[in-house]
Amino acid sequence: MKKTIVFLLAILMLLSLFSCNSGERAETNSDAPDSASESASQEDSTESATDKNTESETVGEESTESETMGEESTESETVGEESTESETVGEENMENNVFPENGAEIILANDEIYACWSEYNFLKTDMMPYFRHEDSYYPNSVTFSWDAIENADYYRVYITTDASFALSCTESYLVNNNSLVLWHLNTGTKYTWKVVATHITEDGEDQNTWVVKERSFTTLQSPRCLKIDGVSNTRDIGGIVVRSGQRIKQGMIYRGGRLEGITDEGKKVMLDYLGIKTDLDLRTPGEGGAGSISPLGNDVNYVIIDGRYYLSSKGINTDEGKKIFAQEIRLFANPDNYPIYIHCSLGRDRTGTLAFVIEALLGATKNDLIMDYELSVFSVTGTQDNANPTATKNNILATYNYINQNYEGEYFADKTENYLLDIGITADEIQTIKDLLLEEVK
Repeated sequence: MKKTIVFLLAILMLLSLFSCNSGERAETNSDAPDSASESASQEDSTESATDKNTESETVGEESTESETMGEESTESETVGEESTESETVGEENMENNVFPENGAEIILANDEIYACWSEYNFLKTDMMPYFRHEDSYYPNSVTFSWDAIENADYYRVYITTDASFALSCTESYLVNNNSLVLWHLNTGTKYTWKVVATHITEDGEDQNTWVVKERSFTTLQSPRCLKIDGVSNTRDIGGIVVRSGQRIKQGMIYRGGRLEGITDEGKKVMLDYLGIKTDLDLRTPGEGGAGSISPLGNDVNYVIIDGRYYLSSKGINTDEGKKIFAQEIRLFANPDNYPIYIHCSLGRDRTGTLAFVIEALLGATKNDLIMDYELSVFSVTGTQDNANPTATKNNILATYNYINQNYEGEYFADKTENYLLDIGITADEIQTIKDLLLEEVK
């Protein structure tokens, strides 16, 4: 009997020991986020002590001598290759209070812009109620937030347009609290995002990492307006779904007003986030301070052309106007020029005419063409000369009628293409522009 009791006690002790050992967290040996997978192309504009990852980033001593681009997974070229075995803790701690919620639909345009865009009809819509001499076009930001994870020293947020987190489609942000604010996401786009929490051990060498469950949200279709400090009337001409069912690419052509008042923060947005390579200035040399160097700096290709607009002595219908307008269009056939920022002084007339013709070539509907033009009424520069919105709309409508009535084609896009051929743009240049600026809707 005593032997039996001793034997049972021994078994109980062994079971107790096994239970303690099996309860250790699997996350202890997880790898930290690979710094080679981080993008430095997008400005974060957060309101919460956020640091975008750069090559010199040393937060948490994440980068070491052994971490090189070659060590990243070359087969999949994806980020977030952290151990999937370590996801459980992150999911438990952040399952209920994560925003945007999984499957959320987000409108980036502010309420007024979205309402105007949703109901716009170029035959009926009166823009005078929006004529207030103020920049009321600024978009909404998106705030990402999650429950804080115990012992986390910092977080890495990955956001991508590719569910596999392909490097070319993924941005990453380092934050030292549990929230991140982003501006200027693309419209009409599905995003997937996740958070990686990292704890630095006392010796500063080993890192415990928890991967938070991936979630997705969609930004609804709307104008992609931009908030750039010191510049007015700014937006992306991309995002428009055209007659073919394709969409004009976002992040390729931006339009707006003069750049002379841009702040350092505004430059950061245009250079680090938008990645502007070409400043196409449509003002007369010397007008408003237009010179030989872009306000964005020497590294930006600065092209100044005395821009053509509407049907006038400087219109796109005159012999001289056609030659000069061809110079403007030809810049968009060179892939090395993108992304391009086009502007004049106000960002309405010369800029609006050029944007109108490019969008028309790509197949935008008449309603979308006139709508994009009229969005200037929501800005300071677009209204500073007090020009009546109806009168300015009539100018762009006359431009539409000129191409529509004088050039052959089944659709207005075909007629616009024939106009461009007439002014000296080649068929190959036209095709290059289409290839660069049109994409399939995913």
